[in-house]
Amino acid sequence: MIIAIDGPAGAGKSTISKEIAKRLGFTYLDTGAMYRACGLYVVSMGEDPSDEKKVKDLLANINIEFQNSRIFLNGEDVSLKIRTPEIDEAASKISRLKSVREKLTELQRQIAKDKDIVAEGRDMGTVVFPDAEVKIFLDASPDERARRRKRQLEESGQIISFEIILHQIKKRDKADSTRALAPLTAAPDAVIIDTTEMKPESVIERIIDEVDKKRNSKR
Repeated sequence: MIIAIDGPAGAGKSTISKEIAKRLGFTYLDTGAMYRACGLYVVSMGEDPSDEKKVKDLLANINIEFQNSRIFLNGEDVSLKIRTPEIDEAASKISRLKSVREKLTELQRQIAKDKDIVAEGRDMGTVVFPDAEVKIFLDASPDERARRRKRQLEESGQIISFEIILHQIKKRDKADSTRALAPLTAAPDAVIIDTTEMKPESVIERIIDEVDKKRNSKR
């Protein structure tokens, strides 16, 4: 079974997806982290993440792996390095490039082959896994998402003002939803959940209910 969980930054995708994968015994696939890792690599090489030609040339040198919910870029654990505003912006730019989306989509499908997967991202239910048995679109107000991201950054020792984070989230939302290639949007058959006023446990229970419904319908 594939559970596809999409939504904008700060909607709770990572927290919810990890816990659902843990409870169901599924493999957790953080596709957003893969784009961030690519963005980190391109920035570290001093290149513009929006330059299709230069980025395409660098793709051959990028190796991304997951180990125990940690992401490794060319053998280095970059789980914390990819969670910064600078890499947020780089990931937004690089995710618009056809060569990057093709490479990562292929890799994501390879990882999911013959496995039970909880895949989170921005185009899981619309592009990468259009036949996913369960499709969820998580959302929340921009202010609430900015508050969550601020707490997340502070927990890793990064102090950034709420106003800057809110501005970056709105900018990322616009870029992701208006890009020509695989824009951020809910699949027609996705269950949309607004998490603004919800506690994580309530969201998790709602999604597991959807999984149970799908399983029961197959019996």
